[in-house]
This record gives sequence, structure tokens and C-alpha cells, in this order.
Amino acid sequence: MLRLKKSPKKRIAPDIMSILAGIDIGTNTLRLLIADVKGKYSFKEIRSERRITRLGEGLIENGRLMPSAEERTIFVLKEFGEILKGYPVEALAAVATSAVREAENGREFVDKIKVETDFDVEVISGEEEARRTFLGVVAGLNNKNGSLLIIDIGGGSTEFIVSRNAEVLNTISTGMGVVKLTEEFIKSDPVSDRELEGLRNAIEKEVKGLKDSLNSPANAAFVGTAGTITTLAAIDQNLTLYNPLRINNYVIKKKSVDRIFDNLKSMTIEERLNMPALEKGREDLIIAGTAIVLSVMEKFGFSEMTVCDYGLREGIVIDLYNKKYSN
Repeated sequence: MLRLKKSPKKRIAPDIMSILAGIDIGTNTLRLLIADVKGKYSFKEIRSERRITRLGEGLIENGRLMPSAEERTIFVLKEFGEILKGYPVEALAAVATSAVREAENGREFVDKIKVETDFDVEVISGEEEARRTFLGVVAGLNNKNGSLLIIDIGGGSTEFIVSRNAEVLNTISTGMGVVKLTEEFIKSDPVSDRELEGLRNAIEKEVKGLKDSLNSPANAAFVGTAGTITTLAAIDQNLTLYNPLRINNYVIKKKSVDRIFDNLKSMTIEERLNMPALEKGREDLIIAGTAIVLSVMEKFGFSEMTVCDYGLREGIVIDLYNKKYSN
């Protein structure tokens, strides 16, 4: 009797489940994600944390990371280290972005983190930041297809990503960051008309040439991620407690962003602190961040923006999974 030879079974990476962790050391915020990952865009959050430490404070003026900002950041990283001990994490990736890559003493700080926390930190370029952010954003979007223009507003830089059907077509990393812009242009409380004019002129100058450089399709949908944008979504919904389920894939209209900006710019910092939807630590930065959003919507002709609660932190974990199980 003839016996048919069976084909060998192939190992399929998406069937592998792995508990992985990612740390995003940003210019303004530190983020931790521990997730049960199964597949390129499939994972279940186990625990997430974020702390505002403003690592990039004073960087424009001094060109260096300030000792007090380093101490705040390392304190939180130690806290994250204690949290990680409570979970069976198989692999961890920690990345640092704009503040560390631009600071004269950025490498010294990375070495200090290694000594005090044992974390190996990778300092990534703006382009690599955009690539990993895209992985996270796409994982969080209900509609991944079609043409998208994605914006990631950070403390030290803002990344722009053009994609079609979940594939990156182009990325640009700019020097616009809410910590940088706030320290450079906003000195008064509340912000003065003259300061607002200088801020908006600087942003518009940066955004002006982006449309041609990005070659964004005319029918692209606008997607935003990171703290400024999720805060705008929370304010628009009058949330008293931050709820990711209410934020992720929320669509905010430009007229709502205009209204929020008009309200915010007339408030003092103390008045903004009393807004339940505005996270403490963003009360001064929200003006610059909202100005970036409005400038992009005006220059590109967007009437609305889809908000994504996923971003670089999630992209770090997905990228780690892809590297771990790519073979």
C-alpha cells in the first residue's frame, strides 16, 4: 500500500504568545507597557504606566540635560523596574527619543541609566521613532486601510508619517516639540497675543513645506497620537477621568479644536490645572501642542482628526516581537 508523504509543518510566528515590555523615554513623558503579544498587531495590555518628568527641561537654553530632570527620570525608571519584577517578562526594549539624542550629555545619561537601573537604552533617530510609532498606531486603529497622514506630537520633536493600506510611504521628523516651543515662545501667564503670534509663525513656517515633501494623497485621513492629541479628545468629551476606550478612535472636528484653543489661550496655568480632562504636567504645553494640530489641519485642509491612544510605546513592543520571532 502506498503511503503519502506528509508535508512538514511550518512554524507560524503569530501562534507564539510572548509577554514583552517596552519603555519610551520621551522629552516630556516616560511610558511603560507590559503586554501579552501574539502577532504583529495583536496584543493584550497587561499593565501600562506613564509619568511626566520633563526630561527635556532647559535643553534649548543649555544644550544639556539638567541634573534635576535626570534625577526625576531615573527615579521613575527605578519605579518601572520594580513594577517589571512582578511580571514574567521575557524581553524588554527601552528607547530614548529627542531630548537624549540631541543633548550634549545624552550618552552620559544613557550610561547613568544603565548603572542605576540596569536598563539598556537605545537612542533612536527621528525616522526610527516614526517607524515604531506607526506600528503602534496601526495596531490601535479601527480602520488601517486607505491613505493616512499620521502626526505624533512629542516634547522635543514631531513626526509625520504617510501610509497606504498599513504600509509606510514616507516619514519626516521635525524639530517641533511642545517643550521646546513652550520654553522658546511662551513666557507670560496667560499667554500674550504677541507670544502666540511668534509661536504660530514658527510652527507655520515649519509646516508650510511639509505638504509637498510628504507627498500626502489628497484623500488621506488625518490621524493623531501622543499626549497633546489624546488630551484634546478628553477635553472635547469633558472626561473627568482618562478613559482609553473613549479616546482611541475618537474623531474630533477642527471646529472643536479651534474652540478648545480659544478657551485654553485665555486661561491662566492655574485655571488649566483645574480642568479635570487636562493631565497635570501638560497645563503649559497644551498651547503649543494645540497650535501644531491647528496649523497642520489648516495647511493640509483637514476638517477632522482620528485620535489614536496607541503610539511609540506600543510600537516598541510590537517591534520587539517582530525581531524576536522574525526567523
